[in-house]
Amino acid sequence: MRLLRRAVDSLSIPLIAIVLGLAASGVFVIIAGAQPIDTYQRLFCEGFGPNPCATFGDLLFTQVETESGVLQTVFSPTYGAGGSRIALVLEQATPLILTALSAAVAFQAGMFSIGMDGQFLMGAITVAFLGYWLPDQIYLLAGVTDPETAPQALLTIMHLIIPAICIAAAMLAGAIYSWIPGYIKIKLNVNELISTIIFNAIAVQLVGWLINFPLRSDLNNIARTRRIDDTAWLVPFNRGIFQDVEWFSGARLGVGFLIALVAALLVWYYLKRTTAGYEQRMTRGSSLFARFGGIPTGRAALRAMIISGALSGLAGAIAILGVERRVIDGFQASGTGFDGVLVAILSKESIIGILLFAPFFAGLNLGATNLQFGNLPRQLGGIIISFIVLFSAMEDFIRARLISLWKRRTLLQRTAPVDKPDGNAV
Repeated sequence: MRLLRRAVDSLSIPLIAIVLGLAASGVFVIIAGAQPIDTYQRLFCEGFGPNPCATFGDLLFTQVETESGVLQTVFSPTYGAGGSRIALVLEQATPLILTALSAAVAFQAGMFSIGMDGQFLMGAITVAFLGYWLPDQIYLLAGVTDPETAPQALLTIMHLIIPAICIAAAMLAGAIYSWIPGYIKIKLNVNELISTIIFNAIAVQLVGWLINFPLRSDLNNIARTRRIDDTAWLVPFNRGIFQDVEWFSGARLGVGFLIALVAALLVWYYLKRTTAGYEQRMTRGSSLFARFGGIPTGRAALRAMIISGALSGLAGAIAILGVERRVIDGFQASGTGFDGVLVAILSKESIIGILLFAPFFAGLNLGATNLQFGNLPRQLGGIIISFIVLFSAMEDFIRARLISLWKRRTLLQRTAPVDKPDGNAV
């Protein structure tokens, strides 16, 4: 019963925050000349609903016409005519989960690092290069001039080892890029918030230069790297084991999502069940107390920064190996790392919260982008998301107000006059 009460409490506050965010953004919806309810229905339908979807009710159950012309009621989240939007949401939520885990690990050690964007980019550009360079070297050593004529045994081995090498290299790149601001924080007391912001800016400029010059593949009007080789590709479900399942047909959801779930489980275990995780949490709680207790706080914080960077690098690797397959100019402005930080803050660094908030945030972004197809400004979706995020961040304030109202209601009930059987009030 207590567990159920805690679960209801944890879910009720975010729901109230969403309702308040929608109510506040309604002013801007009206200014834009739209009806709030219609706009919100389109926002959630475009983000989470099936095809077709017109009302909030369609988010759970909707009626579709079969080939024989009969209307049939289906469960919307698992309905996949032309692909399910939930599959697309999970695809876009995958890097958010990893960058949010990255932020949570750093925050748990008292390191307010927001360098996930730079570490994400370093991981992405690393695999974008290795994804075609490594296969080229293997083909050269094997004497293969045309990859299509390569022996099947060689291709199978390459499919197994090249993605693993690319992912390991991306995690190493992200870890090193996070270790540097962590090291100068521990040794020189340079504020990690400032240093990670600077390192983000450096990564954006560096990746932009690499895409436009040394790694540029052709003279296309938009600079881009070469496409990674098929042997480095994390084949999505709709091209692999579930190619006949319509639910996956509209998304590039694949093994990267499973990797993100495993990473979430490992991070939870590390933080809650290991000595290193305990040292990290104690470092955040009271660094001075932890040092007096014999905990090497500097080493714990630096270890957290390394793990944090590795997770962001992993997010960048999956974004390229499983979805994009190359880095295009403008990718460095995606802001995936910053969105991950936001998800971590909104979920209060809870692993379960991250797994819930990341898809929700991805769905809102998807719905906001698609608002423009309904003759509504795309910026309107951004305003709605901003208000929802703002009120979600006010969770403590909302909870305090609810507790205050509950106490006031209880006090009024206790002080209210009670009628006696003879009709006189006491």
